[in-house]
Amino acid sequence: MTTQPKPGDAGRREGAITLPTLRAFVAVSEAGSVSAAAERLGLSQPTISVQLAALEQACGMPLMHRKPRIALTPAGEELFVRARLILSRVSEFEGSVRDLRDLQRGRISIGLSTPHFALPLIARLCAAYPAIESSVALGNTATLLDEIQRCRIDVGIMTLEDTPPPFVSVLIAAPRLAICVRQDDPLASRMTVSVSDLVDRSFILREKGSMTLKVLRRAFAAEGQVLQGRFELGAREAIKEAVAAGLGIGAMFEAELGDDPRLRLLPLDGVPSTTGVYAVALRESLDIPAVRALFDLAAAG
Repeated sequence: MTTQPKPGDAGRREGAITLPTLRAFVAVSEAGSVSAAAERLGLSQPTISVQLAALEQACGMPLMHRKPRIALTPAGEELFVRARLILSRVSEFEGSVRDLRDLQRGRISIGLSTPHFALPLIARLCAAYPAIESSVALGNTATLLDEIQRCRIDVGIMTLEDTPPPFVSVLIAAPRLAICVRQDDPLASRMTVSVSDLVDRSFILREKGSMTLKVLRRAFAAEGQVLQGRFELGAREAIKEAVAAGLGIGAMFEAELGDDPRLRLLPLDGVPSTTGVYAVALRESLDIPAVRALFDLAAAG
């Protein structure tokens, strides 16, 4: 009985195309002989011959004629250019890995919600490792945690109460929540304020997902009070300008006001110091040398 070949049997590929087989193929093609290629790669001639046969088997077609001399088939000529391109890219990748391992070069993407605390740390990273390229983007705590988990940024510097899995973190600072008022506000002469001083005041609120908003709402709820919000703004600088314009009062953490003679920050009494500014990343990202360097600088600081 004659067995009919199944569709697709002709030219069936077996095995995998590997970097060693591509290196052997390129070396033989360039050197013109198996012996010269073996010498170039530091391998034996039989090893080179086995790798060539494995590549042809994986491709499902002959790539070169062996006799009377080495010559590429039309398919071999087509694939030779691509094989050289692949090997050059691998060589570039290996060089990048060496550079990254030595922190001679690298990239890190950083998201931040607290510029006052984050930017000095980033400046220290740039000074210590000037060859590392840094990109910086702004966002609130909820957005940054999502961006880290989606691997859109490497590190987030943000205000947190705790570090949820799967993240790791290092504490940078532990500021208290404070109320931002104009210098001519009746409260401006006070050293601190309490929730009871603020129940009739309208706040310019941070956007949903902001840790500032979360802590402020909790402080009011703990006193059985309702936070009065006039409207929301998604940036701390916008909050400052709204307060300076007389649209209401705001909230931010200590040291975030900067040097603004129009405004005052008054610590909010009765709010436990459960928050901190953290550098946050996925645990596996600590294997990236630039991320590890930033965490080490944060811990040392």
